[in-house]
Amino acid sequence: MSNSANLGFAYLEASQAQKHVTVNEALRLIDAALQFSVIDRDLTGPPGSPSEGDQYIPAATATGDWATFEDDIAIYVDGGWQFLAPQEGWRAWLRDEDIEVHWTGSAWIEYPAQKETFVIACSDETTDLATGTGVASFRMPYPFTVTEVRASVATAPTGAALTVDINEGGTSILSTKLTIDASEKTSESAATPPVISDASLADDAEITIDIDQIGSTVAGAGLKVTLIGNRS
Repeated sequence: MSNSANLGFAYLEASQAQKHVTVNEALRLIDAALQFSVIDRDLTGPPGSPSEGDQYIPAATATGDWATFEDDIAIYVDGGWQFLAPQEGWRAWLRDEDIEVHWTGSAWIEYPAQKETFVIACSDETTDLATGTGVASFRMPYPFTVTEVRASVATAPTGAALTVDINEGGTSILSTKLTIDASEKTSESAATPPVISDASLADDAEITIDIDQIGSTVAGAGLKVTLIGNRS
């Protein structure tokens, strides 16, 4: 009897008896494989009282009924365990970790968090910048982890660097503030990069922007501050 290439379903034979057995076995595997919803991937042996349809990814070094099936999808069906060997690109939701993982061909890897960006306009495009606290403010729409901060201007400061601070609830999130060096338009070229000291922004937290220093000859204009990161 031959089998399908991907899930190993047994094909029906022309003169096969009890064809429903083969068909039902394939349907059970399809029921599990259409969307893998895995309870746990950290167990090395079967749980004591599994329920029909429960799915696990056996961890190394697997024992008992799971022995030799590390990293497979273990599915509890009709009082026993069936196993699907993952193929590259398969995806599974891990219920205990609330993350999606995919099989690379050698390991189950979490998808990287999607990067998001907030760009805050802190002035108009032409008026000279002035020092001040709370020159712009907004509230976070959800919890957010900051991985990078940037600043840019439409008109470069000259004579001195432009220095900018970012605050959560009135407290700076930077231990080294954002700077745009004289004659530059972006903090990306600054001699001293910013250092984030508080990367976790709370839902509904008030974020304010301060301008601590402006150019001494040309103040600079058109300031934008960018927060880069991902939802927490």
